[in-house]
Amino acid sequence: MKKKTWFGLWCLLLSIMVAGCSGGSGGTAEPGKTSGEEPDQPAAADAVELSFWYGWTGPEAEALEKLIAKWNEAHPEIQVKGLSQSDYQKQLTAITGGNPPDVASQFGQNVVPWGLRGAMMPLDDYIAKDGVDLNDFVPAALSTSQHEGATYAIPTAMHVSMLFYNKDILKEAGYDGPPETLGELKEYIQALSIVEDGGRLSRLGLWPGMDAYTFSYAYGGSFYDEAAKQVTPDHEGIQSAIKLSKEIWDQYGSDNLDRFSSGLGQYMSAQNPFFSGKYAMTVDGEWLPTFIKQFAPDLNYGIAPIPYDENHPERKNPGNVTTSVFYIPKGAKHPDASWAFIKWMTEPEQMAEFTAAIGNLPTRTSAFASPLYENVPGFKEFLDYSASENLKSFPATSFANEYMTEFSAQVDAILRGTVSIEEGLANVKEKIQPLVK
Repeated sequence: MKKKTWFGLWCLLLSIMVAGCSGGSGGTAEPGKTSGEEPDQPAAADAVELSFWYGWTGPEAEALEKLIAKWNEAHPEIQVKGLSQSDYQKQLTAITGGNPPDVASQFGQNVVPWGLRGAMMPLDDYIAKDGVDLNDFVPAALSTSQHEGATYAIPTAMHVSMLFYNKDILKEAGYDGPPETLGELKEYIQALSIVEDGGRLSRLGLWPGMDAYTFSYAYGGSFYDEAAKQVTPDHEGIQSAIKLSKEIWDQYGSDNLDRFSSGLGQYMSAQNPFFSGKYAMTVDGEWLPTFIKQFAPDLNYGIAPIPYDENHPERKNPGNVTTSVFYIPKGAKHPDASWAFIKWMTEPEQMAEFTAAIGNLPTRTSAFASPLYENVPGFKEFLDYSASENLKSFPATSFANEYMTEFSAQVDAILRGTVSIEEGLANVKEKIQPLVK
């Protein structure tokens, strides 16, 4: 049987996390229309027509098309035609081929690599001209779109992770609430995991492929020293986060964990291991309560902050932020009109309407108070958490994707015992440092 990669599974969840912000599943709305609505009113004869490529599909695309229709009705001089295009490589192909869309969405992790390669237009002149208040954006979200004073995109939605826990399982174990510190987390994991006779696992206190980025920040880790131009995968905080997972792997063994994971159900189903009680706790994003409502409505669960290092209480409420953004591709035919549309789409009213509809978090703090979020499951906890000053994002650099890929591969090797922590992180540094320019 082919072994599953635990850290790879976390990366899959990360892709779901990002895809929830820039993609989905299901059908695609017809460009320029909202499903079930009448066609747009005829545009003015001299109207500018913008092509808008976005990665959302299915219900998410329908929510976006409603906003496009709202824009078109209010702006007959600039008509936007949306196209659901989730293959982001086609964006780059169109840009390099000289036939790009006028506006496009993208993952935040790709902004700086694309921007530095000239695929995205810097937006700073537009931002200054129109007085867009960048201080209104969550700093960690905005940082995914900026590099050395240049802003290449505007983040429209973001994701963070929190700790979900099964109240019934914790109560049976004698706990009246979730762990608050990393020391308590270790205790809970030990107490809540169940090993049957013969050594087989029947329940895990916490999935051992934990989000290494979130927990690195919980330990005060840093992936890059901007001043020294040095990648720092061997930072003490990062090593501490990996050790947290490694202790679980060493206790139960990779074969045992692989055997346990092979029998678990699909993530988006009633067989999700947290929904079915196979995990007593899990670290997941703001979309999970919606899935719980759909697949496990009777689950008695709670949402809590990521545990913090008890030796550093100033690091409470840590987290890793990922985003989806809007940008103007290089060579866009109508950049002024494209900016006008992006500016409107990322204003608090439209941002709240869109993110509430698709179950994502807004990136502007002024949107947090919107009543549109009141009926979205779990959003109160996540909106409150989004105001934390200890949220961070992976460093926005030209080599970010290569860095994350190599880090993920080496962490998996570390957890499986193929390499030591020191050797694995040294491998990351050796491969990525030459990419720093």
